[in-house]
Amino acid sequence: MYYLYVNATLQLPFECPSGHPCRDEIQAALEQTPPTLLQLTTENGNVTIEAEKPTVQGLKSSSSKPNLIGLIVGIVMAVLSALLLVGVTGYVIVRRRKQKRQDNEFHGAFDLPITQKYLKRNQHGYGTKVFSCELAEQNPLHSTFARCVKNWVGPLGNGFKIKAIDIIQNRDKFNHFRQQIEIVERRMEQSVFQPNLNLENNVAEREKVLKRLQNLYNQVDHKRKAKIVRVWHGCDKEVLPKLLADGFSSLAVRNNGWFGKGMYFSSSAQYASRYCPEENPCLLMCYVLVLNPFPVISSDAPKYVKPIQFRFYGRGNHSTYQCHFIPVSPVTDKTSKMNFRPPERIDDARYDELVVFESANILPQVVVHLERTLPPSQKIRNVPTPKVIPRTNKPITMETKNHDQNDNVANRRRRRRNGFPTEDTVEMNLIKAVVDRYDGDDYDRRQPDDRRQKVNNYNASVIDIPMNDNSWRKIVNPNQPFDR
Repeated sequence: MYYLYVNATLQLPFECPSGHPCRDEIQAALEQTPPTLLQLTTENGNVTIEAEKPTVQGLKSSSSKPNLIGLIVGIVMAVLSALLLVGVTGYVIVRRRKQKRQDNEFHGAFDLPITQKYLKRNQHGYGTKVFSCELAEQNPLHSTFARCVKNWVGPLGNGFKIKAIDIIQNRDKFNHFRQQIEIVERRMEQSVFQPNLNLENNVAEREKVLKRLQNLYNQVDHKRKAKIVRVWHGCDKEVLPKLLADGFSSLAVRNNGWFGKGMYFSSSAQYASRYCPEENPCLLMCYVLVLNPFPVISSDAPKYVKPIQFRFYGRGNHSTYQCHFIPVSPVTDKTSKMNFRPPERIDDARYDELVVFESANILPQVVVHLERTLPPSQKIRNVPTPKVIPRTNKPITMETKNHDQNDNVANRRRRRRNGFPTEDTVEMNLIKAVVDRYDGDDYDRRQPDDRRQKVNNYNASVIDIPMNDNSWRKIVNPNQPFDR
């Protein structure tokens, strides 16, 4: 039995002549019916109704039967959705467990010291690939690590002090560093990467160098077999976005280094700060993988030869050694900024240098921004500020002798004779120090020209006249002013 809805208001019973549901017959009967006249047979007789032309869509069965196909499709979709949800959940759980297991295997000092959520992308202008966070000692979440960094830096000297400390992380470089650890550990088992110092001279001193390097290994806590050191690199803040995003090799500047053509680091932040520029100085703390290091001693860089004659000047890594380690000290007792070489006795070395030839072995973690506490020229030369003496252009005549001027000339001669800098000498030295301080190269910073030499004492051109006679009267032109 069907019900026919007419104009969506009148409901009339309708039965197929064949006695069973037959929508095709109903549709055919409806299409033959005029659109304005509808003849229906009911229990009360024939009924004529004016109505719009109905269709089979207006028919509804009086007995509701379940749609088995729709039910089956619904069940299948529900099962598939449940399976998909279980699969995604299982994948996430397995991945998290794998990541946790990997974190435990690679756990060490080179891990991120604070929670990832505190780091923001491109927060300090380091680039979109780098996340960073400035440490604040007042923040209890930062205070512990901030104190550790300051302890690692130690006393800087060189006219610098700490301005700010940033933690940085490039996730791609961090994962690459982990992969590099596994590569280095596999190479440690290969004979080609084993040291063979028996082919070198002075084996005892070279072994002392490696023992000194072993002490640096012990300062870095981790669970891997690879050797890792914590070192510093002095550079300009302007190069940080490129360096942190793409690595040290992105600088594409490899000048001829004294101890090898590579990337230079030092375990001493004070020593690394010597290579910081005048403007925007900063120190970059890195963790470096060390594989088969070669110990450089004084015979490889003699004290009294030019740097260009050094054994590894401008060269790459020696044989199968992957890096060079050099304990250094100043050549003389005088203050020198750049002339540091291996001492004859390794025990006398004050600092050290590490030359790395593969950028993948380097993981930057902390940027220490510096600011100057003293003018650079005064700090480097350690020359006191000269007392300004007013100049006088009064002429000296044969008849009138200016005792003040003669006393000043005598004082200058006496200071020059005793080895003290004169006013002109100090002024020239200060200018020389400013020009000679830094060559703008933050990558190797070892150049064989006069910029890397210590500042020499330049004496002003003053006529050296003995004071025990009056011969000066014949030299000085009484018509010209006496220039002090």
